[in-house]
Amino acid sequence: MEGSDHFLVSVESNEAGNSYKFFIDGKEGVGIKVCSKLSRTVSAVIDEMDLGDSPFRYEISSPGADKPLVDKRQYFQHIGRKLNIECKDDLVFEGELKEVMDDHLILEVFVSKHKKEQKNILFDNIIKSKVIISFKRKKK
Repeated sequence: MEGSDHFLVSVESNEAGNSYKFFIDGKEGVGIKVCSKLSRTVSAVIDEMDLGDSPFRYEISSPGADKPLVDKRQYFQHIGRKLNIECKDDLVFEGELKEVMDDHLILEVFVSKHKKEQKNILFDNIIKSKVIISFKRKKK
């Protein structure tokens, strides 16, 4: 998405290749207005293309909270949230995302009941990373 903070995260299609889902994200997430605007833009481009007579369907949306983080740029909007991160060395970390750097992130994890420690995790070492959804309210 040239000229914006939004970017393509992934594309899914059905076996027949006539239905596509485009997942986009941004540093501050993606709202319905952004998806609608992009959908109109894509629709105009598709209308100009000759795709034959076969029906074609597409959908543009944000990845949703249940999808893994796959692009380093997705992490910025989750600073302060809890993540579950699986690494290549068979280690799994769960903790609060504190900072996002060029090549790694800093995750604060409990090492004992009352002791926290900051872990530097290289992006190249991450296999899977998901946001842990919490419905608890933070104390003021």
